[in-house]
Amino acid sequence: MAKTTAPSPEDDDIGGALPRSAETPEATTPPARPVPPDPFDPSSLRLGSDYAEGLGVRRVISTIPVRKPNKSEWFRVRPGDAWRLTTAVLEIERGVDRKTFLLAPALRSDWSGEVSIAVLLTCVNRSGDLFLWRIKLPGPDGRSNTWTDSAIQIATAAESTWCRMVSDTANGHYTHFEPTAALPEPKWPEMTFGAMLKIAFRDSMIDTPDHPVLRELRGGV
Repeated sequence: MAKTTAPSPEDDDIGGALPRSAETPEATTPPARPVPPDPFDPSSLRLGSDYAEGLGVRRVISTIPVRKPNKSEWFRVRPGDAWRLTTAVLEIERGVDRKTFLLAPALRSDWSGEVSIAVLLTCVNRSGDLFLWRIKLPGPDGRSNTWTDSAIQIATAAESTWCRMVSDTANGHYTHFEPTAALPEPKWPEMTFGAMLKIAFRDSMIDTPDHPVLRELRGGV
């Protein structure tokens, strides 16, 4: 009786053996095409408050008003003695207009009756507008008033938070408001305090006895 043997694995590769079925690759889904950005998307077109930096330009400050904060603006006071000045000023009123002049030290004794002692504070509002806030201080007699006291208190508060100041004429003092939501810190310009004074008082520095303002106070002499 003939003995049969099981085919070896190699027999699959010889003639007569059934071929293996070819493996069919799995069907794959082509990747989704990216959606191009909308060129009219407002979020991509909107300019931030620091847009000038992104455009490679800087803001040139050519005017710095000397005034108190407006009742409708949020403002900050820059802290530190390097950003304020206690000095003698001369104020001239013409109707509703009032202008503050700096008086040179050599002229102060001759005009002591007209001079006021004031502190000039460096301030900026939410729009980035720089201004100097003039607050009159008590004179040699040390007498103060509620307007001055409240202004100094608000200036101190504005060193660390945004403030809005309004006049309370019924009670004779200033009052202020603080924001309920967090606001970004102010961006102070890269300018020395001396440069600020030079711009603010460019046309308001009295340094000679024959200055037009002093001649006017002398009656035109």
